[in-house]
Amino acid sequence: MFGRLKGLFGRKPILIRGTGKLPEGEARKVSIGDPLAGTGFDVVLARVGGKLYALHSDCPHEGGHLVQGPLVEGKYVRCPLHNYHFDPKNGACVNATCSKAKALKVEEKDGDAEVYA
Repeated sequence: MFGRLKGLFGRKPILIRGTGKLPEGEARKVSIGDPLAGTGFDVVLARVGGKLYALHSDCPHEGGHLVQGPLVEGKYVRCPLHNYHFDPKNGACVNATCSKAKALKVEEKDGDAEVYA
């Protein structure tokens, strides 16, 4: 019975293949579901200190979006709207007064990742 309840209320991970190829200090945007149809969203994956992190791509400030590419100082995801920098480890904005970006739990195994959205 507990297994059934867990399935009803627990979040199932979303598998993202090939994340092991993401180099240190880089971010990549991945679409989950179909964002254009309103049934999905974008996630920014970032590798810092050899570990993979995931942030929801929506910037918490004025509707901007976090971008892929080289990380600022090799460790921060950037929103180009106001040049805000977010720590992918916890979503905190490190260079301005701004709410946190939504950090997502991610587990990497055998070159793939499971993201809990």
